[in-house]
Amino acid sequence: MKLLYCNTCRDIVKLSRTTRTCQCGATGGHYREDGLNAIYYGPAIPLGFANGSFHEALGNQPEFGKGTDYKAFVIPIVCPTMELVDLSDYTVIHEDGTGQPSEVDETIRYAGTPNEGLNIKKIRIKNVFKNED
Repeated sequence: MKLLYCNTCRDIVKLSRTTRTCQCGATGGHYREDGLNAIYYGPAIPLGFANGSFHEALGNQPEFGKGTDYKAFVIPIVCPTMELVDLSDYTVIHEDGTGQPSEVDETIRYAGTPNEGLNIKKIRIKNVFKNED
């Protein structure tokens, strides 16, 4: 399982076959058609869960105590299954599988370390689960 950690809002987003974004919208991505490779944009750190270990831990959830450990890891910067693209080159994938280039609507400024003073483009993607009319 692949996830994205947003360095701007500190949200963690599980990738799916359609575009998903963090809470602030600065980071997003999706799995490619093969379900293994993924594409993402923004100030993100890709994370991974070892699927077998994760599902085993879910099946062994204790009633009390410490909990069950499973294997999670930070995906390397250079990784053949994760492609980081510039926001202007990212195509939003919708529930129906169609894509369209993303639209940049504003520039945000990072606050605090480690990215203090960096400018980055941000998009707003409509939340399909919320009525925004």
